[in-house]
Amino acid sequence: MASVNQLEMRYGDRVLFKNVSLHLTRKTRYGLVGANGAGKTTFLKILSGEVEPTSGEVNIPKEAQIGVLKQDYIKFQEDKILSLVLKGNQVVWEAFEKKEALLSKEELSEQAIVELSRIEEELRLRHGYQAEANAARLLEGLGIPLAAHAKHLGSLSGGYQLRVMLAQVLFAEPDILLLDEPTNYLDIFSIRWLEGYLKDYQGILILSSHDRVFLNRVCQVILDIDYGGMKQYTGNFDHFLTEKENDIVQKEAQLQSIGKRKEEVQRFIDRFRAKSSKARQAQSRVRMVKKLEEEEKKWEVFPTSRQYPHFYFPHCRPSGRITLAVKGLNKSYGEKSVLHEISFEIEKGEKVAVVGANGIGKSTLLEIVTECREQDSGTFRWGPHVKTAYFPQDFHRLLDTQATLYDWLECASKCFHAEKLRQALGAMLFGDMEVRKKIQSLSGGEAARLVFASLMLKEHNTLILDEPTNHLDMEATDALIEALNGYDGTVILVSHNRYFISQVANRILELQEGKTLDFKGGYDEFVAVHERDYLSEKVPNSSKKKEKSLDFESRKEERRKVARLKKDIQKCEEEIEDIERKIEKINEMLAQPNYYDVTPQDKMQATLKQKDMLEIEKQEKYLFWEKMHEDLDF
Repeated sequence: MASVNQLEMRYGDRVLFKNVSLHLTRKTRYGLVGANGAGKTTFLKILSGEVEPTSGEVNIPKEAQIGVLKQDYIKFQEDKILSLVLKGNQVVWEAFEKKEALLSKEELSEQAIVELSRIEEELRLRHGYQAEANAARLLEGLGIPLAAHAKHLGSLSGGYQLRVMLAQVLFAEPDILLLDEPTNYLDIFSIRWLEGYLKDYQGILILSSHDRVFLNRVCQVILDIDYGGMKQYTGNFDHFLTEKENDIVQKEAQLQSIGKRKEEVQRFIDRFRAKSSKARQAQSRVRMVKKLEEEEKKWEVFPTSRQYPHFYFPHCRPSGRITLAVKGLNKSYGEKSVLHEISFEIEKGEKVAVVGANGIGKSTLLEIVTECREQDSGTFRWGPHVKTAYFPQDFHRLLDTQATLYDWLECASKCFHAEKLRQALGAMLFGDMEVRKKIQSLSGGEAARLVFASLMLKEHNTLILDEPTNHLDMEATDALIEALNGYDGTVILVSHNRYFISQVANRILELQEGKTLDFKGGYDEFVAVHERDYLSEKVPNSSKKKEKSLDFESRKEERRKVARLKKDIQKCEEEIEDIERKIEKINEMLAQPNYYDVTPQDKMQATLKQKDMLEIEKQEKYLFWEKMHEDLDF
């Protein structure tokens, strides 16, 4: 158990939170929510010891290990990916390092032999020989294939490097796990895997996220930073929203009741204050009013730190029926083919979400059709009267950090009407005092809203949005959803935010290796079908009724696949048993009295290396066995 007592954090006159007292328990998954700038990241840093609170106590047992998702991957560019994950468990990693150093010596002293025996026992007790297999499983779950595990971290993109750092902190299996926006840079499939992993976590988990689906599926308790404090709600995120609304309704009802009672008492005072016969009663009522005023303070509804921007997109002449036609589009980076023979058409008014694994080419596709990048071959054509507006994933490149908000917006939008400029800035929550500050002082969320302000001042009937919610808080995301649902034009978007896609998209375009899946329907329908398709690589089936429609040949082929899988599983089990017998024989040999004294050093080293190889082979077989069982289940 860990706890915080009367915690307060302020920066100058600004109070982030105060009077925060919590008891945090094992096997409980906490979701930390609040507006951007409310203090979520600061609270996590206080728990990890990176930041000192203004006042209050943090009580964490000295022996407790704290795991924090690190962002300092730049310093590990030359590290091997698998080794970097293994370093998450320092005890096991150092044991392997010591063992390797001892075995590299030409001759072992008696003391070295004793030390080697001790290391062997420590690795056995800490499941060290399963370490590489476990680390590999984490990496694969986060979308990093086995073929990449021996490469240097620098060979991956920044988003994938962050996945390696996430795998590292998960591999450590800390007592307290602190994750700040862990789903950033994860694709939909990796997020689903992470959800399952965290549900089995046995320690204290505290995570912040703007992904409400993720919060709903993972968290059991919500910690809400608002009104300058923190309140705990039992249940997932949806339950928290309901309970918080109920709290406000209850407070307002109490305040209304107290106010009504005050008015009645005040009328009595005003009526009888001058009458000597009623003076004592009037004085008693005065004291009653003071008590009611004190009661009012207990139920006071403070201003929330959550603010909702107002997105609005101007109407202009509608486009023709076909908004965008793409035919045979191809794009490669070196030997890696990203887009292969991509063809589709998008009609006026459709809201299309482009989905797929990271690195599959979603952003590249948007960059090509917006002429920010050239295709290798193939064509795309915008329909008649189409006017586009583009929000790129790397929107920061559009901004001049030395310019003021007002000056940049005037230049970017080519709008020279002061009233319209200030209206757009105000809608994005920039007040009169803020519009003259420099862009370099903006947070990620503020910078994103500024770019949206420029889109709101341009005429368009087609919006192209690449990860538009990455830096937006939940309130801004909700406001954007409302605006897009009321938008008459066409929307083409890429996002890993499942809630956002499910609320906006009415068509899903999924990019896969070498092919495209075009799904006419919303995201929830797509998931019901796509989950089977992605895992089993069969024709999607969304219901038992569809399964019955498979023809005879398909069912026969399905039975053959199942039979082959069962045969392969049995063979794998026999191979695992054979490996375990070999390991047991080696263990019996190592356990013999005086083994380390009488055995020649070269033979002893060969035996220990053979055991290591068998342990690794066993774990690889177990991984293969688990994968076959998963395929059999689907």
